Amino acid sequence: MSHVPSCRHAFATTSGLPPNEQFMFWRHTLVKRYEPFGPRGMTGQAFTATVRKLIAPEGEFCDWNMSAVGITRTRRQIQADGVDNIVLSLTLQGGGTGWFANPDETIALGGARLRIRHQGRPYALNWSGQENHTLHIEMPLASLEPRLRDRLVRTAGTILAPHGLAPMLMTQMRALSNAAPDLDPAARAAGLRATLDLAATVLRLEFGSEKAESEVCEDGMLIAAQALISRQFQSPDLTPDAIARRLGFSRAHLYRLFARHGLTVAGHLRDVRLRHARDRLAVAGPRETIGDIAFRCGFQDAVHFTRLFRQKFGITPGAFRSGDVRLAA
Repeated sequence: MSHVPSCRHAFATTSGLPPNEQFMFWRHTLVKRYEPFGPRGMTGQAFTATVRKLIAPEGEFCDWNMSAVGITRTRRQIQADGVDNIVLSLTLQGGGTGWFANPDETIALGGARLRIRHQGRPYALNWSGQENHTLHIEMPLASLEPRLRDRLVRTAGTILAPHGLAPMLMTQMRALSNAAPDLDPAARAAGLRATLDLAATVLRLEFGSEKAESEVCEDGMLIAAQALISRQFQSPDLTPDAIARRLGFSRAHLYRLFARHGLTVAGHLRDVRLRHARDRLAVAGPRETIGDIAFRCGFQDAVHFTRLFRQKFGITPGAFRSGDVRLAA
């Protein structure tokens, strides 16, 4: 049995606390690496915040929802805790202003963009939206290659260009945020590990000298390929050639990535399509035909779909839809 890395799940909220206690609870319980400042809370105004964290030795994933507030990381805090991590942040709602390393260079926060920051240098973020929702991945700088570290530190505060694997990482972060509350511990650990691996690969390709077919990028590129399949499985044009072109390497390398994990590209794509078809059949309305559902899941031939469905689940799509027999697998 493969080992699943340990993962701690933490959730906390100011909900239910008296207004005059909400900000102080957030300040002393939820915030560890920052010094918070107004504009709310300090005068007893209502302040709402929730945080969900998935924490493992390799890094952590944080999901923040909060009222208007500011946070700063000072040199005193950096010296006190010694944290030297790289953070990738994604703003889903809200915004504001901030600075990184240089207080005289203020920039706008917000928008569906990935921004890099370094926990070993001072910065301040002032979220002015009434509701702010941010996700961030944090990983030790020391876990990355030495030639990559200096570049990341120098570029802290910049936004990743919206090409390559960056959009896939944003999708992965959103998916983990949505799924985390309902996942079991093993699934949370696997989801966190996949997200961290993909994030490290994004940084290596964007700021390092690694190529897409580099051995050090293999785990992240496999995750990227699987994420691409999960997003675009409906397209009948999603072929191994198309996947490899999108990710920037050869079809042969794509086959090797899957083979090292005992998988095939075609088999994985087929299983993803079949699982989605099964889920749609379970909730399909009376006007939706099995052929329609098969087509929407990327199958061009309803007869072929029926044969594959029976091979996978031990039952025909029609029998499953009728509810007469449960799935065999």
